[in-house]
Amino acid sequence: MKQLKLLTPFSQLIKPTVQLSSSRVNALLLNVPRVKIDSGKNQYLLISVYLHGQTRFGRTIVRGSETKTHVEIFDEILEEMDKIGICTKSLGGGFIDNREKDNYMKVYGCCKTFGEAPHGRTKDILLSWTKYQAFTIDVSLKK
Repeated sequence: MKQLKLLTPFSQLIKPTVQLSSSRVNALLLNVPRVKIDSGKNQYLLISVYLHGQTRFGRTIVRGSETKTHVEIFDEILEEMDKIGICTKSLGGGFIDNREKDNYMKVYGCCKTFGEAPHGRTKDILLSWTKYQAFTIDVSLKK
């Protein structure tokens, strides 16, 4: 009993951190574009972005580059999101062959560093982006 009385004042010293409201979290995440990819053959990552401790309000984004590796893409996103206080988690990667002239994309392959992304989910995110709604998008494990 005496131990509990000793612990009670200590527990009152620890104050919970101020948490942002769900609308504030959503506002931060909505400012992050869902898709950023180049024309041509891209290495891409599917990334979950969220506020620390509030993963249920997370958002999944697609990032790709014709000239950067998967690790360079992730490092760039990590640095960009750290500046605004958002956590990142890679869900996997692969390749996107983006032929904008033909309104065609092919999502395929696997990232050796982060594993294979769920390409079906990537396709859904790409089709939800206004720029790519008219595109035909194929999903495959191989090139």
